[in-house]
Amino acid sequence: MRREKDLGTIEKGKLADLILLDANPLADISNTRKINSVVANGKLLDRKTLDKMLADVEATAKKK
Repeated sequence: MRREKDLGTIEKGKLADLILLDANPLADISNTRKINSVVANGKLLDRKTLDKMLADVEATAKKK
């Protein structure tokens, strides 16, 4: 992709989307459901924000 200066490692100034978990998914694959926070497009989405987003989506789906 020739984007080594932007991608490939977690460093200041590089682009990254991350999922931060509360437990090791290598120990138990179900730990992938234990999401603490997400970094998407450089914006941190904490657990409270993620829960609000999910509630909003669920409420919208119920209206349809």
